[in-house]
Amino acid sequence: MDELEFRRRIYADPNTTDSDVIEAAKNNEKLRAFWNEQKALDNQLKQVLNVSVPDDLAHKLIWQQSANDLARHKHKTPWYIGLAASVAFVMGVGVMSWVNKPVSLDVHALAHMQYAQTEQAHSPLPVDLAQVNAKLASFGAEFTGMIGDVQVANYCHLNMVRSLHLIMDTPEGKMSVFIVPQRNDVDIPDSFSDTLYRGESMRMQRANVLVVGDKASDLSEVKQLISERMQFSA
Repeated sequence: MDELEFRRRIYADPNTTDSDVIEAAKNNEKLRAFWNEQKALDNQLKQVLNVSVPDDLAHKLIWQQSANDLARHKHKTPWYIGLAASVAFVMGVGVMSWVNKPVSLDVHALAHMQYAQTEQAHSPLPVDLAQVNAKLASFGAEFTGMIGDVQVANYCHLNMVRSLHLIMDTPEGKMSVFIVPQRNDVDIPDSFSDTLYRGESMRMQRANVLVVGDKASDLSEVKQLISERMQFSA
């Protein structure tokens, strides 16, 4: 093997174990010295390249790239787009808070009371026990007897909650009875009032009942009759 071929083989692989390369180095001190020099350089190069890599280097590089991208994006994005995004976020939080807020029915029951004097029954037939119970059936309830002089029995909505509205003529004046399905998102205080009317609520087995009358009226008799005569199906 000539010197040129020997050097080419050593440059290609300083740690070669080819027999003809080893044989050539044995017989030539100059070639042997060159080979040892190249081995030493190769070892030094490996030591320089053998740098320990931190375990979290990949995460740091990804974070840095994300930070750089965000900085470029903020630089390129007009200020009003960022403002619009912030406003949309705040509005979204507000809407979610409003949606999750319990539904309050007392104010709506008092508002319905203002029309009790003029509201007409949807049916031309006189309101009797059978008609009231037919409407109560959707709440899984019935009356075992009339609770008084019921003049109107109509379905209505209290703050979008479907309810049964009974308008009664009593010695205390006009009264409204609202039968409302029990729901976890419905908030009904035990008593409530405004400048003209007052109301009280009862939590029955499968429904809530609101009784509303004039500010000075006594609601206890109607509430007592409802408690005694309202039954729920199994």
